[in-house]
Amino acid sequence: MKPFIQPLPNPENKPLPAATPATLKLQDEAIIRSLCYADIFDFPLTLDEIVRFAPNVPLSVDEAASRLDPVAPLAGIVKKNGSFYHLEGRAETCQRRLDREAESRQQLEIALRRLVPLQGIPFLRAAAVTGALAALNSPAGDDVDLLIVSARGRTWTAYFFLRLWRRFSHNPDICFNVFISESDLVFRNQNLFYAREILGALPIFNNGAYDKFVDANRWIFDIFPSWNPNPDRKRYRLATSPLWRRRQHQLEKLLSGPIGDLMEYLVRRVQSKNLVSSATETSMRMRRNRIKLHKRDNRLPILDKFDQRVQSWLGKYHEATGEPPVKPVD
Repeated sequence: MKPFIQPLPNPENKPLPAATPATLKLQDEAIIRSLCYADIFDFPLTLDEIVRFAPNVPLSVDEAASRLDPVAPLAGIVKKNGSFYHLEGRAETCQRRLDREAESRQQLEIALRRLVPLQGIPFLRAAAVTGALAALNSPAGDDVDLLIVSARGRTWTAYFFLRLWRRFSHNPDICFNVFISESDLVFRNQNLFYAREILGALPIFNNGAYDKFVDANRWIFDIFPSWNPNPDRKRYRLATSPLWRRRQHQLEKLLSGPIGDLMEYLVRRVQSKNLVSSATETSMRMRRNRIKLHKRDNRLPILDKFDQRVQSWLGKYHEATGEPPVKPVD
């Protein structure tokens, strides 16, 4: 299996070949797109983050720094405040990000202590925090959204025990939004929104299944060719609990074979009916090896906002440079 870590372009810092005007314009447009997506969430970016989530165009930190020079064409569109870059007129988002980051780090530390018992859930192979909290951009009182990877053929059993734990441990703000099986890891909707969600997720429990999940969706690196991992995120992991891991092993031993197959079948039949009867949104999706329980499907609204921002800001950029946009070469 190939490693899922995608290195930055030019990792050895060798001299870069001279860029053509078309290449430089593509880099500028990628920087604008990176900032436009983050701006939807009032989230200015550091230089590393601009590179990490620059869509479709390979970009190094040195190249991005050069294009963001005060005398470069982007100077009238992109502004710098401390270590953050933001679109013109959006300086207030810098302090908002700092406030939310401080709040999010506190929420994460508390959530990690509360979520230690996840290690005792049978057939759970990985759990990742997603959404605003994973981005350290969560306001106070926000839910803790989780993506769950289960063992093959035991997605609904893992779902059942997680719901049981949440109810009796009084954790109503823990939301299990997506369940996927090790046998069904590939996302069918291959777009910028899901690529950003996958790479932005924070795996807090991972026995290798989350690595397999990312590796099964290598298309995300076509969308973000310059992505590289953020070392700071590795600190957020569940503390290992031998007691809960022992309980997981015991439950899995009990629920293996025909007994476990029967429970998986019965739980799927009962729980899927309950979910259908209580569903108020069309974003719920249920299959044998996958469960999606988002209360709202934010994908299309976010992508629409992104397209609108990109169109507006690229228009300003091309007006300032006096040249039409350049289409990336396939």
